[in-house]
Amino acid sequence: MRLPGELLRYRLVEDIDDEVIVNKGDGTYHPIETAHVLEALEAIAVGGGVFDHAIEVYILPYPRYYPLTSSASGNRIFLSPGVFEVTRDVAAHTVTHEFGHTYQSRFMPDEDLEAWHGYLTLRGIYQDPRYTSTAEHMFRPKEVFAEDFRYLFGGDASRYSGTIENPELLLPTLVPGLESFMIALAGIAEETETFHVAGPIAVSNYPNPFNPATVITLAFGSDVPPGERRVEIKLYNIEGRFVRTLYSGAVRDDRLSLTWNGTDQSGAPVASGVYFYRAVSNVGTATGKMLLMR
Repeated sequence: MRLPGELLRYRLVEDIDDEVIVNKGDGTYHPIETAHVLEALEAIAVGGGVFDHAIEVYILPYPRYYPLTSSASGNRIFLSPGVFEVTRDVAAHTVTHEFGHTYQSRFMPDEDLEAWHGYLTLRGIYQDPRYTSTAEHMFRPKEVFAEDFRYLFGGDASRYSGTIENPELLLPTLVPGLESFMIALAGIAEETETFHVAGPIAVSNYPNPFNPATVITLAFGSDVPPGERRVEIKLYNIEGRFVRTLYSGAVRDDRLSLTWNGTDQSGAPVASGVYFYRAVSNVGTATGKMLLMR
């Protein structure tokens, strides 16, 4: 197989009985259906916005000698056939995962160390020795990213398993700030940020990640009397060290919005990284996490 444009050749395994094909399946190759590929691509939605990202998709009749499975390189996606019929859900899972690789390659390339630091920190795996480019597949940071992309932005069919590849990691929807971070990589601005008060008090911030400032919003539940709405909000760095007190006092309404411009108690700018905000009131406590990217 020779691809158009730049000279790029791959050797295909045309004979399913070749020794490199360990699992012979039902004895024949099953290319992914074009309709399923298009359906999976159309279902991808990143923050409800539009971004410029052209890709090339190659639906292969035979697998490549290396790699034998589907993969992505730059803006190209190579979809290998299955040894059993490829269902709609499996096709969506595969296509969206590989699209995630092209998204990462375009908007968070290897040389963007600051963005990678932010992503790995949000994911809680920064400096974890298990997560390297040569580790077992599910511990490779790029694979974690592609799985996060699939789960967050793919259609329902792509999430048919309800899981991600690495069971040790939280589902991406449970990681504060992760979805906003991945959306922001493509320069897509989310129109609104909402949250619900599940108890007597709740906090959130938007945008997240942010630069140079973010708005931290605190909300009291409707059952909290106005006279009891007092709160103290403090900020801490990822090591748990105090950064500054953002507010301390009474709250007139059921909501309080405060802007943090990335400075400490003395007014000096703080470094890029993950920060926590903690709201303590007489009716409850709430915390949140945010990422400052200078």
